[in-house]
Amino acid sequence: MRTPEDVRATLRTKWDRNLPAWLAEPSKATVSVPLHPPTAAQALADPPAVSEWVQLWRRAPEPLGLHVQWEERRWAHLGSQRVPVRWGATGADVLTECAGGPTQAEAELLRVRYEAAVSHLAHHEETPHLANHRGVGGEALRHSVAAGMDRSRAQWLRMSPTDADLSIAVAAWLLSHPRSGLRIRQVPFPGMHTKWLRDHRSLVSRLVGAARADGSEDLGLASDPVFHDVLVLDPRLRQGHPGFPRSSRIAVRQLPDLGLTPRVVIVCENAETVQVLPDIPEAVAVSGSGYAIPSLLDVPWIRDVPVIYWGDLDADGFRILDRARHHHDDVTSILMDANTLEDHRALAVTTSVRPVVTLSRLTGSEQILHDELATGGTRLEQERIELGYAVTHLEAAVMIDRSC
Repeated sequence: MRTPEDVRATLRTKWDRNLPAWLAEPSKATVSVPLHPPTAAQALADPPAVSEWVQLWRRAPEPLGLHVQWEERRWAHLGSQRVPVRWGATGADVLTECAGGPTQAEAELLRVRYEAAVSHLAHHEETPHLANHRGVGGEALRHSVAAGMDRSRAQWLRMSPTDADLSIAVAAWLLSHPRSGLRIRQVPFPGMHTKWLRDHRSLVSRLVGAARADGSEDLGLASDPVFHDVLVLDPRLRQGHPGFPRSSRIAVRQLPDLGLTPRVVIVCENAETVQVLPDIPEAVAVSGSGYAIPSLLDVPWIRDVPVIYWGDLDADGFRILDRARHHHDDVTSILMDANTLEDHRALAVTTSVRPVVTLSRLTGSEQILHDELATGGTRLEQERIELGYAVTHLEAAVMIDRSC
């Protein structure tokens, strides 16, 4: 026998699972819940419990109690009884009102912000990106905005009215200026301070993507420059470039201008690791840039020499290594092996489990270790490896490369 509170719990679950559909097409939202009234045998076995259950539904508050279907049941020894058999209602507003509590408040807040977003994105200055949405009467726009709002639900619920309104208005402005080429802090929108768009970029991007036929979330802004820490570890190289510092931070587009001539380049994924490396003859060390490593390996003086790659011992570290080998013919991993992991196992941390994928440029042992780290959710950050231990292995690897 389902109680009024059981139905409310069902409505809350339905709202959580069907938010995009209930926002986009609220009139079509329908929930029907069988209340499982007692059989004659159950009623005879415990008449007080059945009576109490019937009274719960008779006293159910509005609007919940308005949507109960009652039927007359004739039970031997008990006579005729009217009992609730099913609860059902249509319309997202009615359903969330019946759910009550936080669900009702959240639903109303999201509905207001959703309708504002659809209105602004549908009526700003038209661009080619919106052609497909307008061609279907705005239904595609309603559904895509609803899906985007569902993915950012927590953010929409906690943000202030000012930030919510600003997110919608800025998204509309960016759609009308799809190739502004501005830096993120230069967008000239009233009421928006210079750091606001950086803090709310993901939410604005989803609104922009929802309004475009191709789903692109590109804001048309200039990319932030990517900087790399460069350490000239070979004293003779530094002597050959008078005035060139041992350590510097340089934008990736300026790296080709350095004209360095190392025999080997060490790529350390994390800048903190690069900064503490000692002098190593004939070597230059450069901080990595995650999955953007191809742009680093395209630098001529890096592309033309062997590369020693040292990344974190985790699934991402090996996937970046695999990508590096797709863009450079001579990349050797260092300190990314089972022995290093075992020697520092106590310093590893637990992270999210990742799916196992076959990476075509890993060695057999690297693939095995990748799979272990991915399925176990294990990460050993390179900064945790004792420096002396790391330098010994790096020097040996550079020596091997020099002798080849």
